[in-house]
Amino acid sequence: MAAGMGFGVMKTAITPNAVVWPAPDYGTVAASVRDLFRFLGLDAANPLGRWIKPGMTVVVKPNWVKHEFGHTERQNVLFTHRSLLRVLIDAALQALGGDGRVYVADAPLQGSDFARFRQQSGLAELEKGYAHAPVAFLDLRQQWAEIDDASSYVYGIHPLAGDPNGYSLVDLGARSRLACFGVNTRFGVTDYSSANTNGNHHGAHRYSVSNTLLSADVILNVPKLKTHMKTGMTGALKNFIGIVGSKDFLPHFRCGSESAGGDEYPDKNWLSHAASPVRELLQMRAPLWIWKLARAGAQAASAPLIHGGGWHGNDTLWRTIHDLADIARNYAVDGAARPQPRTILTLVDAIVAGEDRGPLKPRPKPCGMLVWGEDPGAVDVTCAALMGFDWRKIPMLRHLCDAEARVFTAFQGETPTVYSSAGRFEAPLGWAGQIEGRTD
Repeated sequence: MAAGMGFGVMKTAITPNAVVWPAPDYGTVAASVRDLFRFLGLDAANPLGRWIKPGMTVVVKPNWVKHEFGHTERQNVLFTHRSLLRVLIDAALQALGGDGRVYVADAPLQGSDFARFRQQSGLAELEKGYAHAPVAFLDLRQQWAEIDDASSYVYGIHPLAGDPNGYSLVDLGARSRLACFGVNTRFGVTDYSSANTNGNHHGAHRYSVSNTLLSADVILNVPKLKTHMKTGMTGALKNFIGIVGSKDFLPHFRCGSESAGGDEYPDKNWLSHAASPVRELLQMRAPLWIWKLARAGAQAASAPLIHGGGWHGNDTLWRTIHDLADIARNYAVDGAARPQPRTILTLVDAIVAGEDRGPLKPRPKPCGMLVWGEDPGAVDVTCAALMGFDWRKIPMLRHLCDAEARVFTAFQGETPTVYSSAGRFEAPLGWAGQIEGRTD
């Protein structure tokens, strides 16, 4: 069973109720993907051959945000399902015909315990299964942090080798969606170096991007569908965050409240106003027990704690995401412009999606769906509709209609016709009551 809709050259299709929660096996997932490809009219023997040719480099870009912890353990809700990766790797190898290379690569959060993640996600099994194939699995991070999962306390930060092919500084300059802000704007990323962030986004707008990604002829984008405290929802576009080796290159908010020229938290919220300086003062400096005491006090306060740009007034992170989508589509190694835009194909994992406190502490929402598209903007608008959200109320999606977004999407405001639904998702704190669509 499949349902689909078209946006001219943008093709988006959905398979509803294709797989079951919590742990569908490879055969079930593979059959669902074959059904999807059949609906799209692709060659059953070589479904990706329309885009992938022998001699190409293909990057499979999953969502490897973090290892499972707390209530998310064994829920299949934090990272892309291993079976989808296997299906796409096999399809890419088939299209390459023995001539070419496949990379599976992402930059998880700095607090992701990759050894733990490899076991939970099935990555260790995938590595073993493709040991003799032209397939490499890469953690693109340049640093990792020892973090207490329960409290987010950082014990220490350690360097990582990252991408074996290195990184390129891509400077979008005036083309950046962040260029509208003045040179005195103070950008921030929670628990990352604000000095590095602002040093790369004052005058210039530089991103340290994986050369493996920038060498790709085709990107197979495989995000996990979840709500997101800073962007409302996360899917195809937000997944490009993982092409950068160090997240201190990625402005997530402008420091301070709206009245102070920022979008870190709403006005007139004393707890949010105090959160950032207290966090910066205590993080990696105070003993863990003091950190936990301060955290418990914040949670017990009567005012809601909104910090780090985690609310519907965030007018920064969507701009960073649009910049990265532009880079993924249009730039090559050393920051040079590509002669032709890169092909990006998206397969969204909504087998078990996530709602409420996404993306790190979501509540599992079994949907049994896959969403495919050739345009990341159209894919995300479709996903928002599936979630019961109005895309016009989500800045990351509403601004797809801007002329500047034409560099990576052809979406210009068409309302998707969705013949299936994943059921209304519960929006995270800071977005609830702001992005839901009509129920009639």
